[in-house]
Amino acid sequence: MATDTTSPTTEAGSPPVSRTAWREVYILAGMRGLSFAGDIAAETAIALQLQAQGAGSYAVMALLLAATVPPVLLSPLTGKVADRFDSRTLIVGVGTLQALVCVAMTLWTSPAVLIALSVLLSAGLAFTHPVFGALPSAIVGKDNVPRASSISQTWAMAGMVAAPGVAGFLIGRFGVTVPLLIDALSFAAVVAGGLLIRTRLHKGRDAAAAAKGGADADKPATPYKVTSDRFLTAVLILSGAVMAAASIINVLIVFYVRETFGASEETFGLIMSAWMLGLIPGGMLVRRLKRLSHEAILIGTFLCIAVAILGTGLAPGVWWILPFYVLGGIGNGAQATVTHILLNVRVPDTHRGRAFAALGAVSNTGPALGYLVGGAILSFTTPRYGFLAAGVFALAALAVFAGGVLKNSDAEAPAPLLNEAAR
Repeated sequence: MATDTTSPTTEAGSPPVSRTAWREVYILAGMRGLSFAGDIAAETAIALQLQAQGAGSYAVMALLLAATVPPVLLSPLTGKVADRFDSRTLIVGVGTLQALVCVAMTLWTSPAVLIALSVLLSAGLAFTHPVFGALPSAIVGKDNVPRASSISQTWAMAGMVAAPGVAGFLIGRFGVTVPLLIDALSFAAVVAGGLLIRTRLHKGRDAAAAAKGGADADKPATPYKVTSDRFLTAVLILSGAVMAAASIINVLIVFYVRETFGASEETFGLIMSAWMLGLIPGGMLVRRLKRLSHEAILIGTFLCIAVAILGTGLAPGVWWILPFYVLGGIGNGAQATVTHILLNVRVPDTHRGRAFAALGAVSNTGPALGYLVGGAILSFTTPRYGFLAAGVFALAALAVFAGGVLKNSDAEAPAPLLNEAAR
């Protein structure tokens, strides 16, 4: 029987989770892994298509912004939609539209059209991300969220690790059309997975709301905001700051490796793979650290990222970067997993979509600012000093906001509002 989470349920003392539920967790994890792999392959293909057509750096920057800005601007809407409408309807409907957008990219290839279609693709992800984030708790209950979130994040990061190599091979052999069609197939797989997962968030709530008409429209209710939870606010601020620092170095690393150390393209590729390879063990590590609280683990992950950035800036030789990048990847993977666990455990069912939409907004704002700052840094200093500045910034953010995370971890989460929960 499908799980209906229209009303909050009590997970304490819940019965053992069935094999069917865990099968749904793995289906969800596979959906996310395929989606990430397809998206990265498509983004790589579009960037190469723009370059082949003679587009300049502004077009590439527009492409990066097309992938990051929509989740930020749409987060107030996407969170409400995820908390109101049937999750299956959203996954199937949005996934189908995204598959059609990928097919359209193979037919209309002018730079302006490709960037506009990338905006649509990213907007679709902004709607499905909160749903994917909220489903694990609904499938297996909050007591089993650490394991479920770890599985989901591990597969998502596996897709991210595999995608660049697969995309490079496909583009080299078949051109840009094949990766775009594969991205379309990945969205078709997401649609199929949405139909296979029987657990549904807010099943029937959209129909019930439509039947009521505007009956509740005149009832005053203060909308839920993540900022009303001091703990989550501190977590998101710290996440945004550290992710911005990590994005700054993504701009600097190619100049650091190639110009500062004079290393080869192969060495650069190996170093970039080191961070990606650290993501998977980082996500799996969270399940092993059972003696530590989630908030303590989260602080530890941010410390790993900050130390990795600073250590890279201090590296005396190019090969010294490798262990620091592995450390940064481990911290990055663990941070993503434990943040998903915290949101699933702490946020009420009726508000979880909005919480994950806020996380998506922060996860995209940080990198967007980091890309801009990283480009500006190179205009007045060397890549090494850029790394050092980013590392010091990450440590400073940790020093300022870590206390807020730890101090407010025991603070009571805001209770759902009756009018809002009824909508």
